Amino acid sequence: MTDPAAVPGMARSDSMAEPRATDLEVPPLIGRLPPQCQRDVDALRRVVRAALARETPAEAVPPNEFREVLLTGATGFVGRFFLRALLQQNERLIVHCLVRAESVAHGLERIREGLEEAELWEDDFAPRLRALPGDVCAEQFGLGDAAFADLSRWIDAVYHLAANVGLVVPYDDIREANALGMRPVLELCLRTRIKHLFHVSSMGVFPAYFCNFAREYSQSRIDDQMSPDVTEMKNIFPLGVVGYPWSKLVAEQGVLFAKSAGVPIAIFRLPLMGLPSTGYTHANDFPTRLFAAATQLEKAPQGFTIQRQSEPVDTVIEICAAISLNPDRRFTVYHCCDPEPPHEDLEVAEFGFYWQEVSYLSFRRSCQAVGEESPLHGQWSLFDQFAPYWFSEDKIRHTLPISDRAVREDCPRPIKWPALLIRHARSYDWLRRNEEKWPHAIPQARLDFEGLAAQAETYARRMGVPFEETYPAWKLEGLKQLIEALKSPDAGLRGTAISHVVYGLTRALRNNATLARERQQHPEIEREEIERPVFVAGINRTGTTFLHRLLSRDPQFWALRRYELTEPVLSTGEYGTVAWTAEDPRRVYAEELLSATGAIDALAGLHRVDMSEPEEDFMLLWLAFRTWAFTIAHYVPEYGRWLAAAGSREVYAHHRYVMQNFTWQRRQREPEGQQHWLLKAPFHLRELEALLEAYPDAVFIQTHREPVEFMASWNSLAERLRGFATEPRPPHETGAEQLAFMSGMLNGAMRFRAANPALEERWVDVRYADLVADPMAVARDIYARLGWPLEKAAAGAMEDWLDLQAEQRRHEPRHEYSLEDYGLTPAAVDAAFAPYRDFVAARGIALSGST
Repeated sequence: MTDPAAVPGMARSDSMAEPRATDLEVPPLIGRLPPQCQRDVDALRRVVRAALARETPAEAVPPNEFREVLLTGATGFVGRFFLRALLQQNERLIVHCLVRAESVAHGLERIREGLEEAELWEDDFAPRLRALPGDVCAEQFGLGDAAFADLSRWIDAVYHLAANVGLVVPYDDIREANALGMRPVLELCLRTRIKHLFHVSSMGVFPAYFCNFAREYSQSRIDDQMSPDVTEMKNIFPLGVVGYPWSKLVAEQGVLFAKSAGVPIAIFRLPLMGLPSTGYTHANDFPTRLFAAATQLEKAPQGFTIQRQSEPVDTVIEICAAISLNPDRRFTVYHCCDPEPPHEDLEVAEFGFYWQEVSYLSFRRSCQAVGEESPLHGQWSLFDQFAPYWFSEDKIRHTLPISDRAVREDCPRPIKWPALLIRHARSYDWLRRNEEKWPHAIPQARLDFEGLAAQAETYARRMGVPFEETYPAWKLEGLKQLIEALKSPDAGLRGTAISHVVYGLTRALRNNATLARERQQHPEIEREEIERPVFVAGINRTGTTFLHRLLSRDPQFWALRRYELTEPVLSTGEYGTVAWTAEDPRRVYAEELLSATGAIDALAGLHRVDMSEPEEDFMLLWLAFRTWAFTIAHYVPEYGRWLAAAGSREVYAHHRYVMQNFTWQRRQREPEGQQHWLLKAPFHLRELEALLEAYPDAVFIQTHREPVEFMASWNSLAERLRGFATEPRPPHETGAEQLAFMSGMLNGAMRFRAANPALEERWVDVRYADLVADPMAVARDIYARLGWPLEKAAAGAMEDWLDLQAEQRRHEPRHEYSLEDYGLTPAAVDAAFAPYRDFVAARGIALSGST
């Protein structure tokens, strides 16, 4: 840091005399800069001294009084997000954008085009945008002294983003834009009155970060307000090849010198950035080009992963903008990274991209063979230097050793990093929507049984579990039958949905392996007993979800939450402390998955998805790849016929196998607990014989409703569920298909009940009309019939939940649907369900109206 007394126009004060070494200060560089870099630092310092020699500028205004600011680099990838963030976070702010343009109108056109391309434009922005045709490399931005003087009177702050972001550029070729382009910025900040200066730099000034903390950097750490080690930089960044980090470091030194002259500054060291949470994908950023090259060849270098350290540009920039507008900010340098990235990398095979893994040299040769058509053309000097780090198996995987204290303490807004899964899913959707203008190959996912089986082998190997036991032949046969059915043209599976479908299947494969590993680590799981589980087994749209969630308020029951069905094993094993709390990481993952698929919004008004509520256990059958749920999610009649013939004995044995894991997990928190499981899935009605073979002492609660009342609602839900992945089918075909399926399931269940009268003492029938009219009376009747005690606290919890549901329903959207929408008539529905209606009539159950 420069001595203030050496700067003309600055007097040393007591507060500035020999500052104490506090954690708010930026320490000096370690080592000597290369001569050409030092000369450019000296040039920037001369600008500061000259500006202060000419005048003593007035004091800067505080950030909460910003009215007009200057933004350079507004049309760049990062700049357009910064522009939006500033305009959104300060609704009074006018932003002058320095832009290369022939005129003001042309400049405004370029700015708007950039925002529209990234899907960021809002019409309300227009009145607060100013285009300033100019060049950051030119003296006074090429404006001339009069216009520059006017600008100095208007502007309260400068946001300097303009830069050449090429990584394979010698320092001599990049210094003019990235280092010396700071000269007019510094001059403006010290003209007439002092301006705040917000400079966008790079985490890439640290060799450890640039090298993914791999190999010799595996023990490195980037602390708060830390300056890079110049000696390390010289060893890893050849000045004649990789000039970008040097140019950013030189600019930082100029900004820090301006701070010593009284300019309020902030340096935002940005990470490698890519996909925003919106899905917009920039064709030329580094991770995208690497992914595009692998897509083009269907090959990837060993050690390649979907970049986890590529941070979402919109989130990073929203943080930076919020800090810049915070009048109470205290720090100078901000490391704008997520230090706790996702707990695992996503793999391309998990999305149906079955690329060959090859050595780096083989990958390079294949890319070079296509010449200029390769997205990595001209990048090989950079790759050759850093491939051992970027594709290293020992690169950091769980946490980034980077201090984000300054960001956390100075950002006045809550910081929430969007999930990698969400970003990639939205990016893939964006690419498919913008396929015509995308310059690279777009990855094409494949449904491939062999590819999925190979992924299963990978999971088994990583988890250290036997493949044959984890994925027995009957389970793989179910997967194979499903894949073949989905590949049929009649299935109507959309090409854009294949990656989502494959991801769901690979997660099921992975969950099988994690469950097997947990059992292997804890052999006592096999001895867990599951006594008198309760199955809410009414048909869909008859109040089963409502009743299931109501009864689950009673602590004498255990019920499976959505997030543990999505991720059955807590990787840390903290079942006694973290599991089933707000800190359970499975909750976050499940929310991310639902957000990535858009399921919550799509099901609004039909089925409320809530992480804290119990959910259907059909997802356990999903793990066995044998469930009627697949026939609802997709149009796969061949699979349905196979499933009917194959039966479900192994499936329900596997269901019990998984429930032993869940039981053992619960006992880690409640070792003396004697709770019964409360489960629910309408499709159990289709497989009652297999279910009772697995759970011979099971108890059933069946809800009843007139079929003409639930079939329209069910068809609407089934149509919505299929809409995630399947081309629309004619509604009347859906109606006929679902009428046959639902009536077959319910009629068959009633035949089973009639043939097994000894089970009736364990079977409680509930009318939907009664459940809607007086749910607590229904609950008390169930308890009385089954001999359960209903404690006062449990009843109170149920009543509180009912009050909450009533309030939520008032704000839920309502959907209109009718039998006629699906080509059905009341007479046809009554005829199809005649055996069911005869069964309940014989037992005195009135399906509608009062008893």
